Amino acid sequence: MRKKEVPKGLRDLLPEEVKTKRNMEQKAARLFRSYGYEEVITPTFEFLEVIEAGTSGHMREELFLFMDREGGILSLRPEMTVSIARLAATHLQEEVFPQRLYYIANVFRHVLPQKAQYREFWQIGIELLGAAGVWADAEVITIAVRTLRELGLKDFKISLNQVGIFNSLLEDSGLLPENQELIRNLVERKDLVELSRVLEGLPIQDELKESIAVLPILHGGLEVIDRIPYLEQNRRASTAVNDLIKVYEALKVYGVIDNIVIDMGVLRGLDYYTGIVFEGYSPGLGYGLLGGGRYDNLMGQFGFDHPATGFALGMDRLALVLNSRDDEPIRFIVGGNSLEKMVSEAERLRQQGYIVEVDVEASSREELEAKLQNKNGYSLVYLDND
Repeated sequence: MRKKEVPKGLRDLLPEEVKTKRNMEQKAARLFRSYGYEEVITPTFEFLEVIEAGTSGHMREELFLFMDREGGILSLRPEMTVSIARLAATHLQEEVFPQRLYYIANVFRHVLPQKAQYREFWQIGIELLGAAGVWADAEVITIAVRTLRELGLKDFKISLNQVGIFNSLLEDSGLLPENQELIRNLVERKDLVELSRVLEGLPIQDELKESIAVLPILHGGLEVIDRIPYLEQNRRASTAVNDLIKVYEALKVYGVIDNIVIDMGVLRGLDYYTGIVFEGYSPGLGYGLLGGGRYDNLMGQFGFDHPATGFALGMDRLALVLNSRDDEPIRFIVGGNSLEKMVSEAERLRQQGYIVEVDVEASSREELEAKLQNKNGYSLVYLDND
C-alpha cells in the first residue's frame, strides 16, 4: 500500500507555496474586477460530449475520463474556455452582452509529468463574451500584460499572431487534412528542418511553399509581415493581416506595446481559435506562461452563437519564475504565564495587522527563544505573570 504517495503528476502544496498561490489569485482578481470582470465557478468535471464539442475530440488522449452511475461519460475539465462557453449558453441567454467573466480553477490533463507540467494545475483567466472586433482583442491582451506585471514578472513578452493568416495559406495549398495538420504542428514547434523536408515533398506552388516555410522564424515588429511573399494573392490572408495591424496599433494606445512581439509561428493548439491569438513567455522558463485568443465559433457549438476572446494563465509555471516577493508581515509569538494576558496582547497585535501565534504549550521564555532560532521572521513577546 502506497500510504505516503500521491498519484503521478499531482502534488501537495506546502504553506509557502499556498501563500504564493493565494497572493497571485488576490492580485489577479483585483485587477480583473477593476476592468469589470466578475468571477464564475464551473463544475470540476463535465460531460465528455461538452468537452469534445469545444475541442473537436483532439484532446481525448489527455482527458481523465470516468462514468457516472447513470452511464454518462464524464471528463475532468482539461481547460476552462469550453466550460465558460457552456455556462454562458446555460445561464446567460437573457443577459445583456458583452459579458466579462473571470475564473480561478484547477484543471486536469493526462500528460507526461515534468518540471512546470503537472496533471493537475491551476489557472486564472478571463473571457470577454459577445464582443467582436480588435478593441475587444486589445483589451484582453492588455489585461494579460498587466496581470503578469501585477504578479511581479519583469522580463516577458506576449507573442501575437492572427491564425487566419496561416489558415488561409493552408486552404490555398489544397493539401489533405492530415498533411495540413502535420504542417501546423511543425510550424508551432518551429521545427524548420522537418518543415522544409515535408514541404519539399508536397505539390504546392513555390511562392506558397516559401511563405509557409518562413513563418516559424518571423518574429519582431509589424515589418515581419512584409516577408511573407504570398499574402497579396490571398484576400482572406490580407484581411487577417489588417486585423493584426489594427490590434497592434490599439495596444500602443493601451501603453503595453513594449511587451508585445509579432510571432507568425504562434497558432495555439486548440481548434476553436478563429482570429487573434497570443502567448506569454519569460526567458526564465521554457514553457508558455499564458495563452489565449479569439474563438468566435465555440459558443455556437452550444446553441448560443456569440463572438468571444480570452486568456488563461498557468499559476504553477509563473510561480517558478517569480523572484520578487511581497514584504512579509511582522510575526510574533506571544508566550507567558497568564493565558488571559497572552490572549489580550495577541488580539492587540492582530488589530495592528501583525501575524501572531499564541504559545499553547505553556513554554518557558528560554524554550521559546530556543524554538525561534529555527523559526525565521518571528519576534518573541513574553509576558511574565507579575
